[in-house]
Amino acid sequence: MHVRVAPRAHARVLTIALILSGAACASTAAGCRSDPSEQIDAEWTLDPSPPVAGSDVLAHVTLRDNAKMPVLGAKLQLEGQMSHPGMAPVVSNLIERGGGVYDAHVKLTMAGDWTLVLTGELANGARITKHLDLPGVPAG
Repeated sequence: MHVRVAPRAHARVLTIALILSGAACASTAAGCRSDPSEQIDAEWTLDPSPPVAGSDVLAHVTLRDNAKMPVLGAKLQLEGQMSHPGMAPVVSNLIERGGGVYDAHVKLTMAGDWTLVLTGELANGARITKHLDLPGVPAG
């Protein structure tokens, strides 16, 4: 026996299915997120703080998941980007120190507005991107 669904009834079934899938996403603790990096918190510490242009800056980044557990085994890169067009970024690989802590040394080459961009891959293969704005970095 073959049952045929009228086009209007089919549209209602599809609408109900979409509403139910949206409700299922909303009812989970994390929701349905397309970006896995939204489920990771990054806590930044800079030394010196505030950073000074022309001197070495040590960036400590602590990564934790939604359960506040440390994120281990990530392969990460830190890029310092200046807001002025045409400026070359400064790039450094982060070194894992344990407990979800990663370190990198960067030299902010001139005074002005900078953004630190952390990118990389988590141990599970998911990509991560985090930003830290550093407005008004003074000259050294």
